[in-house]
Amino acid sequence: MNGRKKRTAGKLLCLSLAVSLCICIVVIVVANDAFALTFSEKTESVTIPENADTQTVARILAKAGLIRFPVAYQLYAKIRSFGESYLAGEFLLNSSMGYDGLRGALSPKKGVRLQKKITIPEGLTTDEIIEIFVSQGIGTKEGFVNAIERGGDYGYDFLSDIPENADRTYRLDGYLFPDTYFVYADSTETEILTKLLSVFDRKFDRELRDLAAEKGFTVDEVLRIASIVEREAYYRSDMPAIASVFLNRLKSKNFSHLDSDATVKYIKLTSGDSAAPTAEDIDRLDSPYNTYKTKGLPPGAICSPGYDAIFSVLYPADTDYYYFVSAKDRSTVFSRTYAEHLRAVRSLRN
Repeated sequence: MNGRKKRTAGKLLCLSLAVSLCICIVVIVVANDAFALTFSEKTESVTIPENADTQTVARILAKAGLIRFPVAYQLYAKIRSFGESYLAGEFLLNSSMGYDGLRGALSPKKGVRLQKKITIPEGLTTDEIIEIFVSQGIGTKEGFVNAIERGGDYGYDFLSDIPENADRTYRLDGYLFPDTYFVYADSTETEILTKLLSVFDRKFDRELRDLAAEKGFTVDEVLRIASIVEREAYYRSDMPAIASVFLNRLKSKNFSHLDSDATVKYIKLTSGDSAAPTAEDIDRLDSPYNTYKTKGLPPGAICSPGYDAIFSVLYPADTDYYYFVSAKDRSTVFSRTYAEHLRAVRSLRN
């Protein structure tokens, strides 16, 4: 009996030591995470959404590799009474900061530049993009126009290649890339444009720029075509075929005009008229942007196209289409000949 008790006591002692050892290991590992004692140092950019709570922040930090144990961060935050108030925006953080340092970097405090979340949808004109920022109290229209027209090339070679054209609405038409941005509320117009252009440079990267050159297009020409595709297409799936229509027309000796309603719509928009273009508008609007009257491309992009529209110009569908018309459900009907196009138009009207 005494021997059995000794063996039982020995097992309990071993179990107790094992549990204690596991607890010590967990405590050490978590402590290393919390205080970044043995972390391999790395710097990452993270985006904290508006109204994020501690659970959300912990998940973001863990995904970025800045912490290892999001649950431990949440528990530590509760013990330290971090609260649930976090700054929203983009932050450059380092894994060596530890839980306290990371929380401090994301804490609302006096003197910190506030950030605002700004979303620029695809297909907006430069004026509409400027209005988004101005409506949020960032810059003035005059300041943006001055920075656009006199800001130089911002260090990007693709901007230095923009052709000089007095008929162009704005020099940077098409280059203000549509995306969601976190910007400082007190940013200057130049800072905003620099941020938008840096995203354009990343999206329309060197590989795509080289492909454009191989196809015989400048970056600006791709943007002008893509801007028309962006405004003509309702569904992204139609973009490659719509792009093929305009590219086929540009290559053909039988078509000297692009005949895009979107360019006529743009003329009306810039004059404050948002109504859909009519046959009368097409005939009466004497503008270099009226592609029913002006041969080839318009002098500038008619909007800021998104990545899909740009991609569709560089990787168009392989078609022999020269016409298209939109159906009532916003789908696109394509035709090879004018006679076929007229039949499609009559069919959709009936």
